[in-house]
Amino acid sequence: MTSDVAALAVLLRKIQWLLDDVAYEVAAGRMDEIDLGQVAGVLEGVAKLLRSQGDLPALPDEDGEVESAKCEH
Repeated sequence: MTSDVAALAVLLRKIQWLLDDVAYEVAAGRMDEIDLGQVAGVLEGVAKLLRSQGDLPALPDEDGEVESAKCEH
């Protein structure tokens, strides 16, 4: 694993933790305490970074869900 790949993996894990925290606060009725604009900005930045890494699935399936991030070749 290259250092770039390792850094990307760490970043994605941090985003997962961020979204876990956001989901917890929303479920607890504390959405007004979250800077949703900042969360959206972080997600947009990560999306831009991921798109720059190559061909990735961009759209969910017809049910609105993404089953796997693995590309099928």
